[in-house]
Amino acid sequence: MFIPIGLEQTTVRRLPWVSIAIIALNLAAFLLVGTSADTVAEEAGRRAQEVVQYWTKHPYLKLPEEVLPPGMSQAEREKLTLMVEAMRSAPGQSVPDAEQREREEKELEALVTSLREGIAEHPTKSWGLVPSDPKPLAFLSSMFMHAGWLHLLGNMLFFYVSGPFLEDAFGRPLFAGLYLASGIVAALVHIVSFPNSDAPLVGASGAIAGIMGAFLVRFVRTKIRFFYFYFVGLFRTGTVDLPAWVVLPLWFLEQVFFAGLAGSSGVAYRAHIGGFVFGFLAAVAIKQLRIEEKYIAPKIEGQISVTQHPALEEGMDLLVRGETAAARKSFEKMLAEEPRNADAHLAMWQSHCHDGNPDDGADHLVHAIEEEIRRGDLNLALDHWRELTATAHRSGPAALRWRLAGSLAPADSEAAAEILRNLASDAGAGVLAEKALRQLAAMGETALAPPAAKAAAPSAQAPGPTAGTTQPVRAPAWPLPPAAAGPAAPPLVAADEPVAAPPPPPAFWKPVEPSPAGPPDPNARPEIEACQVEELQTEGLLVRGLQGGSDLLPFADVEKVVVAGITARPKPFLVLDLVLARVGGEPRRVERLLSTEFDPRILAGRPDLNGLAAFREVVRVIAVGADAQVVPQELLVPSTPIPMFESIEAYERVALFPQC
Repeated sequence: MFIPIGLEQTTVRRLPWVSIAIIALNLAAFLLVGTSADTVAEEAGRRAQEVVQYWTKHPYLKLPEEVLPPGMSQAEREKLTLMVEAMRSAPGQSVPDAEQREREEKELEALVTSLREGIAEHPTKSWGLVPSDPKPLAFLSSMFMHAGWLHLLGNMLFFYVSGPFLEDAFGRPLFAGLYLASGIVAALVHIVSFPNSDAPLVGASGAIAGIMGAFLVRFVRTKIRFFYFYFVGLFRTGTVDLPAWVVLPLWFLEQVFFAGLAGSSGVAYRAHIGGFVFGFLAAVAIKQLRIEEKYIAPKIEGQISVTQHPALEEGMDLLVRGETAAARKSFEKMLAEEPRNADAHLAMWQSHCHDGNPDDGADHLVHAIEEEIRRGDLNLALDHWRELTATAHRSGPAALRWRLAGSLAPADSEAAAEILRNLASDAGAGVLAEKALRQLAAMGETALAPPAAKAAAPSAQAPGPTAGTTQPVRAPAWPLPPAAAGPAAPPLVAADEPVAAPPPPPAFWKPVEPSPAGPPDPNARPEIEACQVEELQTEGLLVRGLQGGSDLLPFADVEKVVVAGITARPKPFLVLDLVLARVGGEPRRVERLLSTEFDPRILAGRPDLNGLAAFREVVRVIAVGADAQVVPQELLVPSTPIPMFESIEAYERVALFPQC
């Protein structure tokens, strides 16, 4: 026996709410009526037994139709007629006079009427679709009624395998419409096939058959996983994957075969056929008209994709080009609509930092931190607070620091202590400074200067050099060339923007071969190899060299990470040099990555970031993984400008190996 248990495709883009609702409604309907159905059926069976017993004592009376099984074939009826005639002509069987017979007929009719009432009370009769008396509401209600647990579970199992994936492809409205339409068409086919039947049609199998027909068109090559078991000498079980184009046509042919047999078992095979054909043809029409490609897929992608406010996107583009004043106007437009939008506040902060005026944007960073605390992004709030203290030399409102420390304390006590130390040393924090001192004492922090001692210091609000903090930055770690300093510095470029190819490497890039004897020359120029990074892995970077072939560059080999911008025309680009540790007498090597050769958002797995922020994230991941020095060291602070050089030669001469 084969039981479908799943697909080779196990994920969907969105939660299949329609499929979940359909399964829940079927289960709820069964639970609501299932408890009473057994009682009603038992009572109807008792009444039917009374009718049969009375009739067997009086076989000369007409056999009531109510005691005949539903769907009884003509051949079975003829056999029953012969049996009745035999009973009537049995020895000793006498026919009473007309008056007695009339009384017996009335008694039998009363029993039959009671049986009819009992049958009418059964939920399948009340909510099912009776072909001889079809009611409009029954076309819908019959889809959610089932005759028993096996009937329900069997239908829901087939629906679970096909429904959620078709909903993901067709979208919720179209899928729901297809499900209901398939069920209605299946019911109509059944009515046409058995117009005089009093047996109620119940179950979701007609609608599910339509979903299976559409599934065959949309996922024709998808494999369905089956659990199987059989007993031939030994009981054996296992699983097997079979393609939909094999399984579903076989299931359809099985329905056609059983529908052609006389004496139906009560299963509405023709309803299955009608639903399957309708679903198949509907999916063919959807495919031919390209409804999914034109209308459904773009809408779904728009709902699940991470998108930003148009004003924010416009402002970020202007900020990348260095048009900070225009960028701020776009950010202000967004903040007018969404005053608590953290992204807009962060963008305003970055624009002021780009102009060298972090104090002017500090309030925006504070607003962003408040919103991040409110929504639970505590690590991000901590990073931005450290950025605020390091760049603007401000720590934010005392209440903000107290709330951030309290939120961080359960998971990161060291970070909480760092903020509390800052708060305790702030004479302007008032009672919160005292509370911070008490909290630190409870955490074991005792060697703290009182706030009054700190008040006279000019940098009272700036945190001292504590573990895990970013130090205040007053000057770049590199001596910048004239082209990179001052307000006339070229704007930074997002790492994912197309830029012109860098100038060819100069001749002095060629490594100096070390002497065969003696230690390597520390002033020898490194050997620089341009490479392309394919993937960030746990152990290192998977890189591809210019000569082809991929290799893993372990983080353990990286000693220093050096970053710079080159003011090439028409657009600048970024250089990321990984200085490797020297091995034996070999010359020092540098693996060079250019922003023109990779998309940092894909590499960092952060499509929500802009190109420049994602580039910084890539640098951070490499530096943390390698425990390497970053040059310039303040690069990881998001608002710090990246040093720019007129050429790669100038960058190498000033920053990469100035000793050469």
